[in-house]
Amino acid sequence: MPDKKQIVRQLDILRTLLARTYGVTYRELVVESGVDKRTIQRDLKVLKEEVGFMIDGEMRDGKKYFKLVKNNLPPLNFPIDEIIALTFIEGIVSPLEGTPYKEAFQKTLNRIRTVLPEEMRVFLEKAGAAYYPHHRGQKEHTSLQIFETAHLAIKEHKICNVTYRAINTEQTKTYPITPFRFVYYHNGYYLLCRNPKYDDLLTLAAERIQDLEITSQTFAPPDDLDIENRIQQAFGITLEDPMDVKIRFSAWQARYIQQRTWHPSQEIEELDNGEIILSFQAGGFYDIKSWILSHGADAEVLEPASLREEIIKELEKNLNFYKKT
Repeated sequence: MPDKKQIVRQLDILRTLLARTYGVTYRELVVESGVDKRTIQRDLKVLKEEVGFMIDGEMRDGKKYFKLVKNNLPPLNFPIDEIIALTFIEGIVSPLEGTPYKEAFQKTLNRIRTVLPEEMRVFLEKAGAAYYPHHRGQKEHTSLQIFETAHLAIKEHKICNVTYRAINTEQTKTYPITPFRFVYYHNGYYLLCRNPKYDDLLTLAAERIQDLEITSQTFAPPDDLDIENRIQQAFGITLEDPMDVKIRFSAWQARYIQQRTWHPSQEIEELDNGEIILSFQAGGFYDIKSWILSHGADAEVLEPASLREEIIKELEKNLNFYKKT
């Protein structure tokens, strides 16, 4: 069986064959894969003879075109490219451990695998292992009962009594909430809700919910609450009013910053010296501050003044700490 590098390349070949229904030539596969013709020939042979995919070749205009014949696959509701995608996702969903999503996903994938030919199943399992899910900072698993209770309450618009342990005070309190939905953020789940006595949205970390009890009372979702917009406005998971933020990044860090979308509202101004100014409108003072501090001396807050002052205080505090030690 080929090593992981070969498996990844062979999966790319499969995806190309699936996308090019008219066929693909040796040369096209060579250019896309970055290997020589003999390597492509070996890959096609492995996929056909060892794994069990039916790959036909036909001559057209003096060139040989290869096609993936789909009618030799088992009778599935999923085409092979979707099965390949599910195989990749299997490693990525490890943060879902302990949730109903992980269990349902695993059952679906296992059910699909049972009807695959043995050689094809083994190949796809090894293909999934070729992509290592690098997760760090994963949170504690949340009780399955909490998830199921919350989903039922969200679906039926039922007021709940939540028993929650606050991380800042370490105090555990019980109070009513109107649950709206779950949000997945940084390897953790958060329940968006409101205390009926107040207007502010709450983001409760799911793993710190100790108990959730559905009451007989129902609530009407407020017409003026656009949750999608509130989430879009947030920089992280804290749903505060947005503020205008401007940060200057060093020329060295600029390349990294430009490669990602940090917030949907962001704009980037390129300076003559290679530096950039990143501007966006977002809420979540602490989330933004922590992110800026993670870039050290390569990031300078220009606006707002309150954020700049807070960063300066934090850096001075760190400097004093290191001077003492």
